[in-house]
Amino acid sequence: MEKTSDQSRLGQGKVVGRRAFVGAAGMVALAGVTASKAVASPSGTSIQDGAKLVWSEHFDGEALNQDLWEYELGNIRGNEQEHYSSSQENVRVKDGQLVIAVTDRPVEDQYRNTARHGAKARLVKYNSGSIRTHAKKDFLYGKLEVRVRLPKGKGAFPAIWMLGHEFHLDGRIATSQGTGWPSCGELDVVELIGAPTASRASQGEIASSGVSNRKIYGTPHFAYSRGDADGDGSYSPQTLGGAAVIGSDFNDDFHVFGINRTPEKLEWLLDGQVYKTLVFTDPDPVENERRKAAAAGMLRPMYLQINLATGGNWAGDAGDYLAQDGTELVVDWVQYSQTDAQKASDQAYYAALPVISGVADIAIRQGQQVNLAEHVSVNRAGYEVVWSVNDTPMFVNGGVTGGRNEVRVVASSKGSPQTTADLPVGVYSVYYTALPVGTDLGTAYKLAPTIPTRRAKATLAVLPAAGLTGNPHAAVASVKVPTGWTFSKPSQKLNREISFDVTFVNPLDGSVPSAKRLPVDFTIPRDAITWR
Repeated sequence: MEKTSDQSRLGQGKVVGRRAFVGAAGMVALAGVTASKAVASPSGTSIQDGAKLVWSEHFDGEALNQDLWEYELGNIRGNEQEHYSSSQENVRVKDGQLVIAVTDRPVEDQYRNTARHGAKARLVKYNSGSIRTHAKKDFLYGKLEVRVRLPKGKGAFPAIWMLGHEFHLDGRIATSQGTGWPSCGELDVVELIGAPTASRASQGEIASSGVSNRKIYGTPHFAYSRGDADGDGSYSPQTLGGAAVIGSDFNDDFHVFGINRTPEKLEWLLDGQVYKTLVFTDPDPVENERRKAAAAGMLRPMYLQINLATGGNWAGDAGDYLAQDGTELVVDWVQYSQTDAQKASDQAYYAALPVISGVADIAIRQGQQVNLAEHVSVNRAGYEVVWSVNDTPMFVNGGVTGGRNEVRVVASSKGSPQTTADLPVGVYSVYYTALPVGTDLGTAYKLAPTIPTRRAKATLAVLPAAGLTGNPHAAVASVKVPTGWTFSKPSQKLNREISFDVTFVNPLDGSVPSAKRLPVDFTIPRDAITWR
């Protein structure tokens, strides 16, 4: 996540906007390394040492699987120069691969995020994409690998990374219901800071200091009492992350990037080879304290995030040609494997977590004040389920005054004056968090949280105040719904005993062609329709 201040200049081996260039001691040169034959094919695997594949994502179908992935939207962190969009121009599934592409943001929609970065705010001139498995799929002990073709170009900043499952999404969930950064822990599987392409360099485009299309980074970020100004313990007295360099641009071919976690250590891998290991103990008492803090931050359930940023505090100013040059991050597959020992450690950890039950899509009428957790429960005494609602499905990618639009918390069970009664007709995301009664996660923890928590997600549909009405002898398409809502099976007969699947496409997102807007699928419970 974004640091609050820039602490040094780029290229000096110190923190720059939460990032750092890794010194020679942390870098491995792999000039001869290319993807092995096993991992070079779309169905390839680098599973070894007795591990078993337990989960994979191959981006099948024609669209992103929303049962697994959600979108991060807007301009979020690091004084970067992209606006994360939900348009299929920026995030799409094609030929069994995930493609995240940089496009030019229309001039009338470009802006500087002065609210966050003041006079130093860079021009947000690109649209791009960011997706995550938050509240859907977490990972802990095991090897997570991603087969990717990384982009190149000045300021291209791809990142495949992980964050603790209780993170409050930079305030897109009520901050009392989640922890901030770096308390949540961040594990960077792979990052790259792009340099100008050969063609653009020949035309005079100048790279930021020390960057390369042949160099990657893997970094842990965690809360530490003796950490830097933001409490991050990753960099001092020496960097705990690593870097690797190969003999050709990472954009030339697909490579497999991985992270392998056990209770004792974590490893960063490139094409099946370990290039950096972080052991969670050290003979020196002070350093051992830092390693324990690293373990507390890293050895917790984390969700996966994949994004393509442009420019920022670490990457410097983005070049002007990233969209014109077709800059893309292409992901072939993601897979997760475990040894028997990792599986046992994983099961033991999750057995100690609370379990949330009863989460389902909800429909209410406009003006109703409802406890969205009324039918949601947790299996642990002394715990409660709290909730936050944000307006992600209603996000407008462009055309707003000033150019900037952000996802907002619009109601919550605690910490917000707004309730469900204040919500306009529309579709919203609901996040449930199980935690001890009365706990404020946002203020309780400056270090890694020590209490077990759990999170889940559903969709909230706010119907017109008059509700929906239908004839039980008619097709569901006869029910009048708000603009942008369509029944997935319009010929389905109305029935008092079944629920109905609906797709929402935001009619207000006029800057994106209708066919390329984000479709949000949800279920209207059977009792949401009043029978005539």
